[in-house]
Amino acid sequence: MVNRIAEKLLEDEGLTEGLSDEQAQELLSWLMEIAEELAAQQSSEASLSRDSSEAGGPMAQLHRLGREMARLSRSFNVPIEELIDLVELAWEDPEAPPTPPAMRA
Repeated sequence: MVNRIAEKLLEDEGLTEGLSDEQAQELLSWLMEIAEELAAQQSSEASLSRDSSEAGGPMAQLHRLGREMARLSRSFNVPIEELIDLVELAWEDPEAPPTPPAMRA
């Protein structure tokens, strides 16, 4: 199932168009982590396939998010890593204690 999800992400050229190889890899890796979490939350493979094909399903939303992040990165020359950090910041639980930012080399 995870391989099928990876194939769908890799086939979507809108996720990497106009990005450097490094930025494309960063975005695809991040999207794969989220897709794996979504797959783990699904009760069966059939429900994930159904959600993937629905316009409002979680996998379709993940594709749209990735394409929009790639577009913002291209249009405004914002590093994809910064956009990922912003999205993760927006997704944080306001009740949770703050976590220190990850150090990057």
